Amino acid sequence: MYKIINLENFKKRKQYIWFKTFSNPCYGLNVKMEVTEVVKYSKKTNTSFFINILYLITTGLNSIEEMRLREVNGEIRLYDTINPTFTVMTKSGVYENAGFEMVDDYHKFYLTAKQVIDKIKDQETVKDSYNDSLLYNDYYMTCLPWISIESMTHPLCDGNYESSSCPRICWDKYVETNGRYFMTLNITVSHCFVDGYPLSCAFKNIQENFNNCVNIFKK
Repeated sequence: MYKIINLENFKKRKQYIWFKTFSNPCYGLNVKMEVTEVVKYSKKTNTSFFINILYLITTGLNSIEEMRLREVNGEIRLYDTINPTFTVMTKSGVYENAGFEMVDDYHKFYLTAKQVIDKIKDQETVKDSYNDSLLYNDYYMTCLPWISIESMTHPLCDGNYESSSCPRICWDKYVETNGRYFMTLNITVSHCFVDGYPLSCAFKNIQENFNNCVNIFKK
């Protein structure tokens, strides 16, 4: 579900109009995040670190209104909920795009994500279409679990404001430092909708989710 925001009443109208003059209005931040509690929980419960992180990041992003704004068919839409989409490597070594409707219940989310991932991992081929969603009510998410990185940039379509209105998210391999675990998290957004304050709030909310993951997963 979504509501359409009239441009005349849009609180960030000036910002939106200005950055719409850019062929690529996107920017991103790379932030070092502590994931100690998520690593400990994943190891203790023998659950997927990737799925756990996926849930905590998606929940954190959805808590910020600006992260749920999209431009679709010339409309400014504010979605109630944005869904996770992510990449999974198939048997052939080629990535397939995956995703499902977001659910707030962690246990339902985990089971759905695991079923989707396990099915794709067993594929020999991939779909011809790269991204078949025309609603753009997704986050584009991926990770690099093999290396530790300092920063990340995403391929972006010049002049495609529908695509660029979808935040891109990437994280890397977590590393241990003095018994604590850290990873780099990149969030890339369209400046038409997201300025520095809500983006900073998204990082802060996600970090709080990482710190409080044990209690969140119990709900």
